[in-house]
Amino acid sequence: MAEHEAAERPRASGRNHALDGMRGVAAVVVLLHHALLTVPMLSAVYYGQGSPMTTWSLGWFMTHTPLHIVWAGTEAVYLFFILSGLVLTLPVLKSNNFSWRAYYPRRLVRLYVPVLAAVAFGALTIVLVSRSNGTELGPWVIARADHYDMRSVLKDITLLFGTSGVISPLWSLRWEVLFSLLLPAYVLFSVRARRFWWPKLAITMVAIAVGCMAENQALLFLPMFALGSLFAARWASISAAFSRLLARAWAGPGLALFAILLTCVRWEVAAFGVPYRETVSLIWISVIGVALLVLLGAFWHPLRWALERSPAQLLGKLSFSLYLVHEPVILALRFATSELPPAVSIAACIPVSFGVAWLFLTYIETPSQRFAHLLGSARKKDVVPERARETL
Repeated sequence: MAEHEAAERPRASGRNHALDGMRGVAAVVVLLHHALLTVPMLSAVYYGQGSPMTTWSLGWFMTHTPLHIVWAGTEAVYLFFILSGLVLTLPVLKSNNFSWRAYYPRRLVRLYVPVLAAVAFGALTIVLVSRSNGTELGPWVIARADHYDMRSVLKDITLLFGTSGVISPLWSLRWEVLFSLLLPAYVLFSVRARRFWWPKLAITMVAIAVGCMAENQALLFLPMFALGSLFAARWASISAAFSRLLARAWAGPGLALFAILLTCVRWEVAAFGVPYRETVSLIWISVIGVALLVLLGAFWHPLRWALERSPAQLLGKLSFSLYLVHEPVILALRFATSELPPAVSIAACIPVSFGVAWLFLTYIETPSQRFAHLLGSARKKDVVPERARETL
């Protein structure tokens, strides 16, 4: 029993590498999400235009059962938000001499430099591959912009006042930037009056639920980061609780299945005729499932073992670059092969997206990380440890 509990307990120092792997897997889920939305039948369901799929068909199973987790892109972004709250708060709590003067320039450089490059790359793909809006391409492809004007570019490179939607993944970066700027408030919320941790967790979930029902994005998304911050404040206690719980052989698989069921709840209830519009009110349940997946990835040994292996770690290293560049690649290939079935562009866009992401990582993201590190070190040497890399 003691040996098992030790295996389930994350390292006492250093970062939890499984969270890096989880970030990488989530980025691949977002890639698959957008790739599959080039299939008109799937994008029609996504846009609430009915379900043209035959019940019990492969498409139906991929959409209305827990198998939806494979391309649950929106829910994967919720995971990014919770991870960001966790891994940005942990270094602040661990450091006795955390420098906010060093944190801000470093964090903003690491976010904005890749975003600027991603905007330039997205604009280039639109210039090189002309876009059309033929109805046969499906509602998601039709909804993509066919030009990138200066107003949209300025909106996307500033982020704070919303995004244009031309490069749709950038919408989440707006909330990442706002959270990064507000990190001191999140840290204060998570550590003050620690004995009220459960009430604060309840308040956070109520805020998310109200944000769902009111369709208020700030109230919906910003508290998701607070979940991660609250986890960071009680990380040791959560680790001990999961060690005891996961000592039971059934607990890990059972909780994993339960978490997936919760995460995909919107799509599962749609199988029973619940209109897509009404499923928005269930997002808070999906957030619970995603939060549970984060904790299982950190503490359940079989899942953590898989996430710590080289393939998942490589995906984690590539995740931010892949997230930023994959959609322009998908759209360029879909428009370039518009006369062919979407399966052709899907088969091509996945390896091409990884290739472009690797180039982006090598020549944009990594140099920006180095510059951010030097900038932070110039402010103060004791800044966010390099091993506590931000999650995106």
